[in-house]
Amino acid sequence: MKFLRTPLAWAIAATLCCGLGADAQSPQRSNSSQAKRRIPVRGYAMPASSRVLREEPGEQPGEVTSVEIRNEAGELIDGELDEGEYFLGAAPTPIRIGAPLPSKLASDSVPTLAPPIDGSMEMDGDYDPTLVPWNVDDITPMASDCESCSTGQCDSAGNCSSCGHHAGSPIDPRVEKIARILANPMDGFWARAEYMHFYLDGQNVPALVTTSPVGTARADAGILTTLGTQTLFGGREIIDGERSGGRFEIGHYFHGESGLGVSASYLFADEEDENFAADSSTFGILARPFVDVSPTGVGNNAELVAFPGELTGNINVLASTKFSAGDVLLRGMLICEPDRQLEGFVGYAYYQLDDRLTINDFKRVIGGGGGLAVGTTLDETDRFSVDNDFHGAALGVRSRTCFGGWSLASMLKLGLGVTTSSLNISGQTTSTVPLVGGGTDVATRNSGLLAQGTNSGNEDFDEFAIAPELELTLSHRMNRDWNVSVGYRLIYLSRVMRAGEQVDPLLNLSQLDPAGLTGFASPSRSAFYNDLTAQAITIGLIREF
Repeated sequence: MKFLRTPLAWAIAATLCCGLGADAQSPQRSNSSQAKRRIPVRGYAMPASSRVLREEPGEQPGEVTSVEIRNEAGELIDGELDEGEYFLGAAPTPIRIGAPLPSKLASDSVPTLAPPIDGSMEMDGDYDPTLVPWNVDDITPMASDCESCSTGQCDSAGNCSSCGHHAGSPIDPRVEKIARILANPMDGFWARAEYMHFYLDGQNVPALVTTSPVGTARADAGILTTLGTQTLFGGREIIDGERSGGRFEIGHYFHGESGLGVSASYLFADEEDENFAADSSTFGILARPFVDVSPTGVGNNAELVAFPGELTGNINVLASTKFSAGDVLLRGMLICEPDRQLEGFVGYAYYQLDDRLTINDFKRVIGGGGGLAVGTTLDETDRFSVDNDFHGAALGVRSRTCFGGWSLASMLKLGLGVTTSSLNISGQTTSTVPLVGGGTDVATRNSGLLAQGTNSGNEDFDEFAIAPELELTLSHRMNRDWNVSVGYRLIYLSRVMRAGEQVDPLLNLSQLDPAGLTGFASPSRSAFYNDLTAQAITIGLIREF
């Protein structure tokens, strides 16, 4: 207990406790009315390694009321043990004031004791658990009254549950606790930092950009069912590549035998983007395909962005995904052995998945074949975004097996909760038409191509979801405080919405007519769900305080 040798910690602790009453002051001698008699015992000169114990080792036969201790020169040392204190180093061992007198006057001594002398022994010092010669399993607690406070109830060992008084200790528990915290405020804490190499599920999108060979008729250009049409972007899963990330965790195990602790962690994956850009200088024909379901619709169709002699333009598509997670857990040690630990935990878990998809095209009319005035420009944008937030309860177990300087840990966590998916769809088209005699007519409408009035807007969807998580970690202890680790983590979320999967390629273009919508309301505002799997290889560093 190094904090007992920290004068600054003791001084601050005593100062903080000076107003707590007499029981918060420096240790006082017992004022027991019982007359004390000194029992001469054959003992040892006080060695440097001897200790006064404050842990009750068990009953002994006979009775002792006080003990004197002599130094190596045989001189009587001023001082005697308090109620509940034990001296380790004298024979018989141990000796406690008020305990029954031992029936034998010899016992195993501490290996570092000096040659024996005749006399009585006492000493002051710190408790060193490594010097205890008895078997802790044979300890029999003795009843004792609590002298630290008047309200606390003591158990059979004399430990007070109210003020924390420990039987046999002359140190006020409040002073001792403050001194312990001041001497080592990080005692019981741990911190963990990991680099994570992620593999995250992507989002599926329909075909968004197409091209056709130069020479294709305008009526057939860019249409998916036309021979020679090629998909430039979409029709597959996007943003499904690797990415970097990290995880940070802090925790603390409380002192005592409860085995309880708390921890908090945060995990993130870097935001990953996928961009596509094309223009009429690279592709003579550019188009955005869709399915026309208007009452007079023709089925598969396409809106041209570039066509030789008629339109010049460009298309840009930007998609992104961001993922993060966190938890706050109450942990309890179920098995704690030198080479094996098992703990359970309960708490709160959080997962977040954000998707974005933006499609923008710009075209300029350079020929009169499309019915628009030459020089007219159209700037068209569709935006799809989804924010998935899972909030729920978490429970699970974590095990650790040690072999030498290595350890293998596994963790299984199950999250049960609700995923709230916030879907936002919006569009905008700005047209600029040159006027006869000069000037332009600029008009803007709140719709694009795939974002129309039938599916635009904001809406939240709630779904029950499960979120299991698995971790395997191999660690190596570099020294007393530091560990390095390598591992694998798997995260699954059962119900999420992906932005690209909310794109509906079915369009009822009648809603653009002055008379309004006729027929089916398309594109529709339906919620399409999928699941998410995230895997990561981890490399970490763990610091134990």
